[in-house]
Amino acid sequence: MKISINDKIIESTDLCLGVYDLGLNRGYAVFDYFKIVACNFRFFEDHLDRFLNSVHLSNIPFQYSREQVKEKVVHLNVINKIENGFVRITLTAGDSDNFSRISSHSNLIIVVGSSPISEPNKTKPGIKLISRYFQRAIPKIKTTDYFFAQMHQAAMLEWCAADILYYTDSITETSRANIFFVKNGTLYTPKSNILEGITRKKILSIYPDTEIVDIPINEIHRFDEAFICSSTREITPVLKIDDIIIGSGKAGPKVTELSQKFRMLSH
Repeated sequence: MKISINDKIIESTDLCLGVYDLGLNRGYAVFDYFKIVACNFRFFEDHLDRFLNSVHLSNIPFQYSREQVKEKVVHLNVINKIENGFVRITLTAGDSDNFSRISSHSNLIIVVGSSPISEPNKTKPGIKLISRYFQRAIPKIKTTDYFFAQMHQAAMLEWCAADILYYTDSITETSRANIFFVKNGTLYTPKSNILEGITRKKILSIYPDTEIVDIPINEIHRFDEAFICSSTREITPVLKIDDIIIGSGKAGPKVTELSQKFRMLSH
């Protein structure tokens, strides 16, 4: 598979980052990820907006325009011919001679790959979450820091959980997705200290009357349904959080309805 790094197209196996790279040594890197569906980049402009906002807020030097990034993505996929899959754009802060000082040259890495697509008109299987007290350090920036989630991989396996639900004074998000709850047909989603996902944004456009509020962790038992949403998982029902069964313990009517409406979106 060919990948793009800065102004070069190379084999993925030939990629070399310096041992002084700040993405490696300080976790100083941002990224974004989105799907390719039937040869189309799903929500491309929205993901570019978020990626460039992360770049801006992170203060990582960046030498490319929006149009140049778009051209690189399109050109790479012309070469690789991915019909259904993904695009991942990563920006590391580049080499530092003392593992701290920022240079003027960052590294823009673009990767595409194949992945299966969801079956049309079929709700995804439900999942379980485990909850942990944690707050993402800089929720407005999509960084490569997934340290906390990675260190809990063994716990997720033990509990047969697909992800971790973060909370502090209230629920925020999972390590890789936003979360919604349903009560009496109304959607609720956390308000504060979250990475605002593109899929979340699209759901709010479908259901503008969604209640965006702080949700204490001890109130999850009162909801009828729950689901997480992300570019990877799209709309995925949550059937259990820790030992608490959500609603009937099965995918509910609102999640099924939303899944069908979401698949009709193209932009």
